[in-house]
Amino acid sequence: MRSAQDINVIESLLQKSIEKRPDKVRLQGRILFLTEDPELIKRQLNGEDLSWDTQNPANNPKLRDDISTDEITPAHYCFYFDQTLGEIPYMGLKCGTTLPIGRSDVKRGGFVCAVSGKRRGKGSSREQSPYAEMSAGIQLVIAENIERIYKQNCQNLGLLTSTNFSLIDRIRAGQEIPLSEFTQGEDEITRQVIEYGGLFPFNVARLQKKVFLPPIRTGTRPMTLAEKIFSRHMINENGEVGVPQVKPGDTGFARADLRFSHEYVTPMAAIFFEHYVGKDAKVNDSSTILFFRDHLTFLDEVISEEKKKLGLLDLATQLKLKQQDFAERQGIRLHGELKDRKGSEGICHSIVLESYALPGQLNIGSDSHTPHVGAMGCVAFGIGTTDVFNSWITRDVRVRVPESVKIVIRGRKHPNVTAKDFILKMKDDGGILDVSDERRHRGASGLNSYKERLVNKASDEHACSSHKHDVERLKAI
Repeated sequence: MRSAQDINVIESLLQKSIEKRPDKVRLQGRILFLTEDPELIKRQLNGEDLSWDTQNPANNPKLRDDISTDEITPAHYCFYFDQTLGEIPYMGLKCGTTLPIGRSDVKRGGFVCAVSGKRRGKGSSREQSPYAEMSAGIQLVIAENIERIYKQNCQNLGLLTSTNFSLIDRIRAGQEIPLSEFTQGEDEITRQVIEYGGLFPFNVARLQKKVFLPPIRTGTRPMTLAEKIFSRHMINENGEVGVPQVKPGDTGFARADLRFSHEYVTPMAAIFFEHYVGKDAKVNDSSTILFFRDHLTFLDEVISEEKKKLGLLDLATQLKLKQQDFAERQGIRLHGELKDRKGSEGICHSIVLESYALPGQLNIGSDSHTPHVGAMGCVAFGIGTTDVFNSWITRDVRVRVPESVKIVIRGRKHPNVTAKDFILKMKDDGGILDVSDERRHRGASGLNSYKERLVNKASDEHACSSHKHDVERLKAI
């Protein structure tokens, strides 16, 4: 049952004016090609528009692959949590040993589109990356393929994404592009999120009953344990929690049992909440929200003098204070710094695993290592800032039921083989991407609970979206 405060927040959003985007978009500005050659990037920043042959890609300069979110927004600049981030994009981009992009270069360049190669947006789930790009004027990113969390963060913020390189010619010709170009192939919910310009306007439209969740009509079928957890948490078309069956590919919103974030993410989410919902508004069910001070506790001991002179230590302190203030005003449990010595109470995903998570739950967190929590026998996955902020209102999160892989490990574990060796071997033998990873250890695998958690943690770094364990452990013979 919703509290009076929850109802007041929803009532205020019911009065908010929300409209869809126009059904055609025209991007007026320049295109930035993130090439392997740093000199080509510098020439673009100095005003040159590179020629680009979309019909014969082999004639073009090589684009940078594997651009991580840390290259888009280096971690120490994520101390900013406002539109100052628009001065930062691609400052960490490496072309060989060169960092060709300086502060505010992209913003000054008048770029509306950024183009790169394979696996754009890998690494950390930080939403500062697409937010920085948007704040610098980027409206569209084009790449051969785009990582799941980064892409969802772009959609949540309203930044368009595409793998269609023919759009380059249409942008340069000043042509209108149908919005359907960016929604084709997407599920019904993602299509509507893009059409409304982001997750928050979509959720407001949902509250106003301008949009409806598509019903999940999956027939009776055997389900994995992870799928059973998803089915019990999915929101049905009547707004109630739970559907009879799900299958891989089903999309919707799932009720979260726990929602947690740390000081790198909470402040920006709080800024969004206060701006769009209201400074005096209350979050939905503060008892199921957790905050953590775990990333920057020892920063003052390790930050360079150069970065101190840039004022970054002071900015980092503001992250701590903003999270602390928001927690106090909202009545949210903050696992902060120790009282008797330097340090924090613990690392967010470890504390949630050890002290909060229960089997059968669906838990979400702002840390990319959130799937670590899945070792408890629950589904857990990382989300971005806008997902965090929206979950404070709706207590649910947009999900796509993932494919499952079953990994059977047989035989005796050699003494010098570690848990991380297992996951690296799994990756090398076929890769694990956007799946529910259900490991069944047969025989004397030698993986205890702690080592399973290490496997989980390593799996996070290879882009598994959620983890669930159904472990049959037999003693060594």
